[in-house]
Amino acid sequence: MNIACDARALAGQLTGVGRWTAQVLGGLAAGYGHRVLLASPRPVTLPPALELPAVRTLPPARIAVPGTLWLHTVLPAILERDRPDIFIASLAIVPRRCPVPAVAVIHDLTPRTHPRRHTLANRFCFNAYLEESLERAEAVVAVSSATARRLIGTFGWVRPKLHVIPNGVEDRYAPPGEGDGGDAVRERFSGGRPYLLHLGTLEPRKGLLTLVDAWERLRLAMPDAPDLVLAGAWGWNTGPLRRRIEASRFAPALHVAGYVTDEDAIALLQHAEVFAAASEEEGFGLPLAEAICCGAACVATRIPAFEETARGAALHTPPGDPEAMAGALARALEPDATAGLRRRARERARTLRWPPAIAAWNELLLGVVSSSAPPR
Repeated sequence: MNIACDARALAGQLTGVGRWTAQVLGGLAAGYGHRVLLASPRPVTLPPALELPAVRTLPPARIAVPGTLWLHTVLPAILERDRPDIFIASLAIVPRRCPVPAVAVIHDLTPRTHPRRHTLANRFCFNAYLEESLERAEAVVAVSSATARRLIGTFGWVRPKLHVIPNGVEDRYAPPGEGDGGDAVRERFSGGRPYLLHLGTLEPRKGLLTLVDAWERLRLAMPDAPDLVLAGAWGWNTGPLRRRIEASRFAPALHVAGYVTDEDAIALLQHAEVFAAASEEEGFGLPLAEAICCGAACVATRIPAFEETARGAALHTPPGDPEAMAGALARALEPDATAGLRRRARERARTLRWPPAIAAWNELLLGVVSSSAPPR
């Protein structure tokens, strides 16, 4: 099978959708022998999972073209010329003149449910074309049941073509090896001190103002509480968070690590005293899943996607409630609670890996191609 995919998420620093693209498309090529065409108007960097003979990338556009404009004008001609068996709309939007069967992937609906937490361009491009993309797609995939419910709540008619295929986590996200006490990662990122960890883009919907407030409350009640490390690239509308960090009474113990490599992310997750996720809404919660697979004690907001991902391997608190989160962080730091959370994380990790998801994707794509083929 020849598969084409919108690969714009592989341009620049790799975040959640980029990791999804690498693992699903790489898994389909390596495990099932499919050929993959990655299309993007900008140069992409191939992660190791996509460095395969069966994977090829299109040359970037000669003239800089906005992504959505490229999707609706240039990409259809490419698909018409190359004639793949199927197109995966990894960012949900299907070209208006898509000449091959398409599958739309819905990672989350936050540009619609939390529009003020996204840039104007992002929410316009998503919301303006989402409904017609859902109509054009032969199948729609949500990365969690929580996202599927959100989608059905707005577009009930999509139910017959809707499938839930959860994300997964790479095997290298695992507890630290014997003898790895974490001294090196603490020296690099927290001045040698124990630390609490946030991992993910620093942007409003991640609830970071709530997390910083909760951590300060924890420090006031527990002066020897761990430092806080915020790891992730700066996103948009970061002024309030930057000012909050600068004004923190505990600023020397608050470390902004910036974007980190996968290797550093794994080390940070393995040795965090507690991993904290304060998001207002998520479609799946990949950093939380990665933390669980690394055996971390986790605290996360009580949102449907996080509850679905953790399934008991985290303490949950209401979104936007710093007092409740401070209390949960304190509980998670208690030795018995830490041990229990780490034990539940190891148990949950067994069900969070990629192979079942890639197998489900293979079955779905084969079914769509088969049902879309003209009769002989």
